[in-house]
Amino acid sequence: MTELARRYAHALYGIFPDEGTLERTARELMGDHALWESLCSPAVQAQEKERILARLPVLDGHRILLSFYSLLADKGRMALLPEVVKAFHEKALAERGAACCRMTCVREPEAEELEKLRKVLCHLHRKQDVVFDIQIQPDLIGGFMLEIEGVTYDKSVRGTLSGMYRQLEERRMA
Repeated sequence: MTELARRYAHALYGIFPDEGTLERTARELMGDHALWESLCSPAVQAQEKERILARLPVLDGHRILLSFYSLLADKGRMALLPEVVKAFHEKALAERGAACCRMTCVREPEAEELEKLRKVLCHLHRKQDVVFDIQIQPDLIGGFMLEIEGVTYDKSVRGTLSGMYRQLEERRMA
């Protein structure tokens, strides 16, 4: 995630902390391929993008979001919207004393496993809650990887095997 997207998200959060509406309207904009392409295209003039945005029913009654999307379009930064939404989500979590943890694993974890991990991560990172973003990746062979607040915990079989290989190479070179 870029620093620019993070700054846009933090500025928007300061005046419009409604995460649900942001996600819903952004999903509508990005979900229509032709609309999204025109909003991101440098060939379409900024004024035309603003007119398109002003006519969208999903933005009726959301003056602040309309202004925000118009600003992104005017600056030629509409393509940053997916990153802005993600940074906004992280900001909203942080305001609630929570954090997002990306969990990469071979299979979907059981609820009890997630609850144990949540308690440990809350304690380690001094958070009230941890929200998991689970991604399935069979090439880990087994175990899992966690990424939270810039820290990576690699408890995967692939990671263990890579570590063993590095140690053997280091000993061989010594």
